Amino acid sequence: MNKNILIVLGGGFLVALLVAIVVQASFSSKKDGVAEVLVAAKSLKVGDVVSDTNFKWQDWPEDSVMQGALVREKNKKITDMAKGRLRRSMEEGEPLSLASLTAAGKGNILAAAMEPGMRAMAIKVSAESMVGGFISPGDRVDVLLTYQVRLSGSQQDEIADRVSKHATQTVLENVKVLAIDQNAAKDDANKAKVGRTVTLEVNVSAAERLALAGEMGDLSLILRGLGDDAMIDPKHRPFTTDVEVGAVLKEIGKMKKNSSENSNIVRVYNGQSIENVNVRQ
Repeated sequence: MNKNILIVLGGGFLVALLVAIVVQASFSSKKDGVAEVLVAAKSLKVGDVVSDTNFKWQDWPEDSVMQGALVREKNKKITDMAKGRLRRSMEEGEPLSLASLTAAGKGNILAAAMEPGMRAMAIKVSAESMVGGFISPGDRVDVLLTYQVRLSGSQQDEIADRVSKHATQTVLENVKVLAIDQNAAKDDANKAKVGRTVTLEVNVSAAERLALAGEMGDLSLILRGLGDDAMIDPKHRPFTTDVEVGAVLKEIGKMKKNSSENSNIVRVYNGQSIENVNVRQ
């Protein structure tokens, strides 16, 4: 082989070796005090799976790694460090912890997303009762009950100026929406989706109230603004009646009450018959 060729090949090898040493040295110095943390590669929803497309390794100062974050060991792959589906939504760049995952992707995602001591309960809804479909999983709502008031004849006369037939009241406040139909993931906020059932996260007492309210009348959901967690004392929760809403009903109610108070007629009940008797003053 030509001597010049050997010299060129030897020189090229030495140059490549020097470049590799320099690159390795710079890489090592860059990693001093830095750990690789598993973070979301994009915005993720409840139920999204751990994969190379959803997560990535990102350099993170070792002294700033939060407790519970997944730190890469040697050259392990993402799926070697974590498996399963998300039990909560994540933003791009947010570190992942095992507490945010269902166990190895098994079990009910909805159940895994619930807080300890809470229950999931579904109610029937319509477009009108769920803000035209603009309610999504993760939102907070109040639950209203509209029902018919059943009173006897004498009771109707006594409170005719307050209620005629219908009333509405708030039965639950600041309740978390877990799912719309069978979907537990938050859809595009710009798209309205009308479901047939809404699953709410409630405690045992609230579940009982919700079940009873569903039998009494119609339920409606009132969407809360982000961050609005104001609550009303249950003992002072307001209610609204048809007399308060309708001015005509209010006037009729006043007339009925006044007529009842000034009436000289006494109703006599005898079995199934009713007789009105005039009483002289």
